[in-house]
Amino acid sequence: MYMPLIAAEDGVVQFVKQPGVSLEPGDILGILTLDDPARVKHAKPFEGLLPPMGYPGIVGNKTHQRYLRCMGTLNDILEGYDNQAIMASTFKELVELLHDPELPYSEVNAILSALSGRMPSKLEEGIRAAIDTAKSKGDAQEFPVVRIKKVVEHYIQDSILPHDRAMFRTQLSALYDVLERFMGGLKGHEVYTVANLLSAYESTEKLFGGSIEARVLNLREQYKDDLDKVVALVLSHTKAQSKSKLVLSMLDYVKTSGLPVSNPESRLYQVLSDLAALESKLVSAPGRC
Repeated sequence: MYMPLIAAEDGVVQFVKQPGVSLEPGDILGILTLDDPARVKHAKPFEGLLPPMGYPGIVGNKTHQRYLRCMGTLNDILEGYDNQAIMASTFKELVELLHDPELPYSEVNAILSALSGRMPSKLEEGIRAAIDTAKSKGDAQEFPVVRIKKVVEHYIQDSILPHDRAMFRTQLSALYDVLERFMGGLKGHEVYTVANLLSAYESTEKLFGGSIEARVLNLREQYKDDLDKVVALVLSHTKAQSKSKLVLSMLDYVKTSGLPVSNPESRLYQVLSDLAALESKLVSAPGRC
């Protein structure tokens, strides 16, 4: 089968391939020498500026969406990626969101929207009724964690067969996660969030100290089936100085915010104790929390 090749301008063709040879995709068949080269526009390097592209994805302005964005940025810093330019403003925004009574409502509404059609309508109506009742009492009303949990458990006991209950709870795992995090109200969730961020720093840095070469070799042996994890840990550790700026900011906040740190059984107390045991001079500096 022959396919004609048509050129837009006149010229003389000099074939590079011989007739009958096998061709591969991208092979040059020949060169066309134009009778009038001025009639063809030549490609030129782009010397201008690209327009502002904005965020790589759509970023919402709802409370829980802003919370997730802030947590993503701070966790990126703790993983060794450089976001120092927006670190202070991101942590400040996170603190404001942690004090916003709308945060748990926003998270639960997003989960209900995602589960709509897969969750029994009676259960969804019961949860939304509990939320509407709490919101109608004003912003001072705490998020109705206990009430929602009772609605869910009563529905499971009354309407779900015993052998299906574990699977049903798994399907609602995102909802259970929010209820667990806000069980202690906004203050409890704030403690949970700050403790998790500090723990992310401590869990990486406790693996290092002394000879970096020896530590890396130990990690390679420990995670020999997952070397990407070793790379991620080493990358995070190499940015310990940058991460410490965020950690010190959080410790200063803990010191001045009145978060409960005296209960030896609390997660925040345990994380702070672990941080104090690290060899890093930045974290154990006198005058810090």
